[in-house]
This record gives sequence, C-alpha cells and structure tokens, in this order.
Amino acid sequence: MSFLVPARRPSKELLDDPDFPAEDLPLYFDDLELVDRLWGNSRLLAGHLEKNLKSQDGVPLTVLDVGAGSGHVSSEIAARLRRRGRSARVVALDIQWSHLAAGHAHDGAGTARAAADAFELPFRDDSADWIVSALFFHHFSPEENVRLLRELSRVARLGFALVDIRRHRFLLSFFRIAGRLRLGCPASLEDGIASVRQAYTVEEAREIAERAVPGARVRRVFPYRLLVFKPPPH
Repeated sequence: MSFLVPARRPSKELLDDPDFPAEDLPLYFDDLELVDRLWGNSRLLAGHLEKNLKSQDGVPLTVLDVGAGSGHVSSEIAARLRRRGRSARVVALDIQWSHLAAGHAHDGAGTARAAADAFELPFRDDSADWIVSALFFHHFSPEENVRLLRELSRVARLGFALVDIRRHRFLLSFFRIAGRLRLGCPASLEDGIASVRQAYTVEEAREIAERAVPGARVRRVFPYRLLVFKPPPH
C-alpha cells in the first residue's frame, strides 16, 4: 500500500444506525443529492444501463437500486432513461423504510419504493433486468461484499453495476475541506470521511468481484471512483 493509499479502516457510519434522528434525515439527504449532482453517480449508472441495452430497444426494463437511501439516485436514473426514450421501472430498495420515506415527497419520477435487505432480496432468480447501487459497496467487509454480489447476480437477469468511491489521501483531504464548506449536516460530513477511509481500491474490489461472480469486472472511474459490474450475457 502506498503513502497516498492508506490502509482500509472499517467503521459503522452514523446513517446506518436505525436510531439516527429522523429530523436530521432531510438535511443529510440534501447533502447526498449535492454529492450526486457534483459527481454524477446517477448519470454514470444511467449511462451504463443505456450503453448495455442497445439490443433491448422497446422492451420495458426493471431496475432495482439497492441501498437506495432516500431514492434520489433511483429517481434520477428513471428520469434520465425516460428522457433517452427508455421505458424503465426503477425500484428504490433500502433496509430502512424511514430513509425511503424521507425522500418520497421530493420524488418527481414516481419511483416505486420497498424496504428490503440487499443480502436476502425477496425476489425470484432473474426477476429483475438490472441491479444498481451508489455509494453502497464500501459499507461492507470483503466477505460481506462477496455475499452481496452473489445475491445481486442471482436476481439480476442482465447484470449489475455498483459505483463507489476509491480510497485515497487526496480525496480524504479534499472531503475534509470541501465538506466543511458545502455540506449542511455534521453527520454527513463525519460519514463522508468514514466512507473514504473504508472505501476499496480498484485492485481490492476486483479481487472481491472475481471471487464472488464469474465474469464480474471493476474499472476505474474519474474522479476517485470505481465501478463494480457484471456485463450482460452475449
């Protein structure tokens, strides 16, 4: 491990606590929406889906967004696909219903929502076309992520795509400075720093993906992100 890439430091983030104060959720999710606007995770995922669905023109898609939080990314993916002429039903899934409810009032896309455990999805094999997630992979240990990817692969008929941050000292320093200036919720700043510390490198994520699902891949994404994905079958 180089000086610029410190050892991974796993931790439990504040938002993962079921007792996280409900009154702080709107401000926290406002910060996450800002991060999405700046980094474009929903844009990246929607583009990945569209790029891999050229042979599926005219066929309605079912997309599950796991660890969806408020459902903002789910709504953005649905809106972006719709603007490109894609018919898709995007379902926001999170283990905590309070998170989904916090974003429901601001959902202009009418995204479906369901409380579900991503490690034990209540769906049959191959019952969804695609599964996506944003900033979810880093929450779990390597062994947990092996289980997660296998479960996603079981349910997703065509493939999955998970975008997340990469661990790096520059990103950690940037987040400490810019986060204090731009983020409105102290908990989201604290969790953001914890997220960088426990994020994976491309090499670490690739080892997990290859162990979990044959054919799964990982690629580097600018800036300081990675994409874990299983491409559709040929």
